[in-house]
This record gives sequence, structure tokens and C-alpha cells, in this order.
Amino acid sequence: MSLSAVIFDYYGTLTVSASAADRRSGVGRVADALGVPADLLFDSISSTFTERATGQCGDMLATMAWLADRCGHRPSGAQLQAACSIRTEIERGYASMFRHDTVSTLRFLRRRGLRLGLVSDCTHELPDFWASLPVAPLIDATVFSVLVGQRKPHPSLYRSVCGQLGVSPSQAVYVGDGGSCELTGATAAGIDAIRFVAQDSASALVYDAEPDWTGPVIHSLSELKTSTPLASVHNEAREE
Repeated sequence: MSLSAVIFDYYGTLTVSASAADRRSGVGRVADALGVPADLLFDSISSTFTERATGQCGDMLATMAWLADRCGHRPSGAQLQAACSIRTEIERGYASMFRHDTVSTLRFLRRRGLRLGLVSDCTHELPDFWASLPVAPLIDATVFSVLVGQRKPHPSLYRSVCGQLGVSPSQAVYVGDGGSCELTGATAAGIDAIRFVAQDSASALVYDAEPDWTGPVIHSLSELKTSTPLASVHNEAREE
């Protein structure tokens, strides 16, 4: 079947990866607002990604209180509100660090008549400010883990985005940096996948990476403007 859609990961793919050091610094600001030790909060955040990214802890305020409680602290309502505001500001900054060719690549693919989707393992912040981001009008369908209660590589996320796009998995290609085992998840769902590896990937904080990926790889989003990466992976998979 002909290629009809391209589905992207968000953080580290459409955006420049935030380094582990930057992430730790951001957590330090949130910890100061909560009145908890920065290292303790960073460890708590790092070890609870699945719970937070699938909405198991409630809304953003409840999640922040839950994290503080894990650190042995019960902050005031004002402290929680301040911490949430800082967290949102920080996450908006990460979400706005688009690669130099992100917008031009998305526009190019749309001009080719391809539908564009997004599947992101994320906490509450991204869906809350998604509509205000400049890439939002270029994406036809979104699946945010925190809203659906599952994270990659669960097949329901891939089925959902394909359903919204009105395509079958065999008509789509998935592009991502490999976090959350997303590439093998996509292929297991019947979607051809391409790993995106940028120079900043080496210093990124990535949950559940898949370093043993042996499928196709690109090193810039602009490579998708040529016919080779998308067409070759899609056609070769269809011929197998």
C-alpha cells in the first residue's frame, strides 16, 4: 500500500534533546519552590516516569503533591502552585526547542499530501500548552500518553494515531529517537520505523532507550525531504 502518513515522536525528535544536566537543573528550581532537596526530587521524578506519564498520579497539582510526599515533605498549597508554574515554564521551554528543520520538514511532507501524526510519552504540561505551539497546526493527529493512560510501546497508542489519521498501520512510517522502545513498538503494530539520531542525542536523558535498533537511521529531519528514507523503508517492508 502507498505511504499516506508519517508519525513522529516529539521530545528529542521534533525538538532538540534536553541534556540530563539541563533536566537536573530544572528539577532543582522546582525543588526550591517545594522546599525539598533537589537530588531527592530528581531521583523521585526519574524513577516514576511511567506513573507520571500515564496520569496515574492525577492532574499536575496532584502529581506534584505526590512527588513531594515521596520526598517526605508536604508543601503548602502556595508552594505546590509555585512549583507547578515553574515546571510548566521549564517544560514549555523544552517543548519549544525545535530543530532548525522541524517546521520546514513538516510543511514539506504536508505539501506532498502526507498526513502527520504525533505520539508522545509526556506528562500533563505538553497537552496543556500544545495548541499554542507553532507545530500544532501542522500535525493532524496527536496521542499523549498522559491522556490515554498508556505509554509507548503499548500498541493502543499506535492504533489510536492511525485511526485518527484515517490510515492503516501499513500506510504509515514512524520516526523517533528510540526512547520508550517506541521503534520496536511501532513495528510490532505494523508501522515501518526510522530511528532519528542527532548529535545532541548522546547527552539526552532518555527513558527505556533501544540501543540495539538495526533498522534504518537518519541524522536530520531534512533527510525526510528526499524520497529515499521514507520510500525505501516503506517499500522494502512491503516487499518482504
